[in-house]
Amino acid sequence: MNGIFRSRGVRVLSVLLLIFLTLILISSGNEYVSGFISDYVVMPVQQLAAGDGESPFKLSSPPKSRGQLEGEASRLREENRSLRDKLVDYYEVKAENEELRRFYGLKRNDMSLSLLPASVTGRDPNEDFGAFTLNKGSYDGVELNAPVVTENGLVGFVSRVSSRSCRVTTLLSPDAGVGAAVIGSGDSGIISGNASISDDGLTRMINLPALNKIQKDDIVVTSGCGGRFPENLKIGSIISTGTDSYTSMPYAVVRLFDDVHNVSSAAVVLDFSSKGDIDK
Repeated sequence: MNGIFRSRGVRVLSVLLLIFLTLILISSGNEYVSGFISDYVVMPVQQLAAGDGESPFKLSSPPKSRGQLEGEASRLREENRSLRDKLVDYYEVKAENEELRRFYGLKRNDMSLSLLPASVTGRDPNEDFGAFTLNKGSYDGVELNAPVVTENGLVGFVSRVSSRSCRVTTLLSPDAGVGAAVIGSGDSGIISGNASISDDGLTRMINLPALNKIQKDDIVVTSGCGGRFPENLKIGSIISTGTDSYTSMPYAVVRLFDDVHNVSSAAVVLDFSSKGDIDK
């Protein structure tokens, strides 16, 4: 019985409050205040007075269960993982495009070249001629004896290949054996390193004609002889000439256009139009 009287009392009080607020609205004449009170005070009081048993401020949708929340969290984690993978792919492609842009001048000079950019991942501390390892291998199309270049010119060749990496022997090594020509004088010879000068980034050009016309600062490029390397790849410049004390044959000391001891990236020449037999 007390509950019935209590419920009726609440309703009567609500109606009186509604009448009081209505009088305020009529007397104020402020449309904004009237609208606010009508929407957020009068209507809730009317619902309460109606006694429909529902709160006018109840949530529009029921709270989600633990299972639903865990499902959404799992979906968001998967979306984040996918976005991270796409971001990694984007930066890999961007880095490769930047590497290709660096070699564009070299490629433009010889459109027959097919270049594979790569990064230096290691060096042999027991090797005196600057050999290094690249992060590309047979899986990427790298072949044994393939030329290796930087944007400054030829630096070596692939001397060992695995599926995902390759070892590069540089032009500082006596094993280089690269056919070369001197621009200007027209003299040709073979690039073959020497241990006494390799630490300074220098190599030798041997098998020169006895009556050569080589001069200091002449430019040395690949000759393309034998088809091992494409012709006209830049190698270095002449810094001096001399005669070998053992063979009495003339030679020229060449400073490479790139410091092979500090190369951080290079490109493997996968193919070129004049490729043929190795000239070793």
